[in-house]
Amino acid sequence: MICYHSRMPLWLIYSIAYVLLAGGIGAGAYFFVQIVLPPIHAGNELFFIAGSEVVTLSVALTVFIGILFFVLARVTASPTRKLTRAVDAFADRGEHLAVVIPSFAPLEIKQLIVSFINLLRGVEESQKHEADVAHVRSDFISTAAHQLRTPLTGIRWALEALQTSELTEEQRALIKNASDKSKDLVQIVKTLLDISAIESGKHQYTFAPVDIMQVVEEIAADFKPLAAEREITLACEHTDGLPLVRADRERIKWILNNLVENAIRYTPSPGSVRLAVNASRDTLRVLIRDTGIGIPTNDRGNIFERFYRGKNAAAKENEGNGLGLYIARTIANDHGGDLNFSANESGPGTTFTLSLPIHGPSGA
Repeated sequence: MICYHSRMPLWLIYSIAYVLLAGGIGAGAYFFVQIVLPPIHAGNELFFIAGSEVVTLSVALTVFIGILFFVLARVTASPTRKLTRAVDAFADRGEHLAVVIPSFAPLEIKQLIVSFINLLRGVEESQKHEADVAHVRSDFISTAAHQLRTPLTGIRWALEALQTSELTEEQRALIKNASDKSKDLVQIVKTLLDISAIESGKHQYTFAPVDIMQVVEEIAADFKPLAAEREITLACEHTDGLPLVRADRERIKWILNNLVENAIRYTPSPGSVRLAVNASRDTLRVLIRDTGIGIPTNDRGNIFERFYRGKNAAAKENEGNGLGLYIARTIANDHGGDLNFSANESGPGTTFTLSLPIHGPSGA
């Protein structure tokens, strides 16, 4: 956290210092002419000569100091402002503005500019390295998923065919279990391919006006049976007059399906899951609030990472690959929105919030 103890710009500090110094010179000249000279040269012509010389000297000194302060302000403030603009541009937009080191700048400012340029190069190299690693990792995941999909599909078909044969109950149970696991593996492969397509920009979104309240109510209806089976109260707060958002309906529905299913699965019975939608001037938000096991403090920084699952979540539910929230947030970001969460202030559980811009992402 950065705290500013002073909000005065450099030119104002120089100006105040100049005014104080000029005032001191003027006060000294006034004291000399009015207090020191009269007893020595009272009524003498020398009094007027000395007084005029003192006044002239003080004016000249004030002008000289003013010029000196102006030059100092230019020498220090100008390169500092340029450096500040470059830092802000890089921090806000990742833009790399060229910073020219003035030959007249003080040594400390030159060193500061050189340090910033070196830091900038280090950050860019680190970002490039991370991008290269992410690209290699994405390519590997895509290749591995493509290689696995065909044999897994063949295994699943073979197991489904075996289920129609004459088998003992024990054999039928084993083959059904193997078939279910193969379906899970095929679904994981599909998820990996989805990640690869989204990260590489190959996935194409279909943006159109969407009634999010309608989508939320559809999802609430779809999950009513699962909620009832687990003794979870699933409620949807209806809100009229909400604006449409420009989004890919199926992808947004996928996000909300994932969030609601997680909320139900990680909420002990009896519990509740509540869905609500609200809107501000530019943003529409969908809130999924549960009374579940919550997210431990140590896991909160990693919950949206690929393949990451909190320890309490893994202990409660064996199923899950730690990819759902990563994909959900990626899709939300691609829509110009975001996906976040917070611990419930009153009572146990978590509230996930999907934020979407009402007018859709730029260029959509």
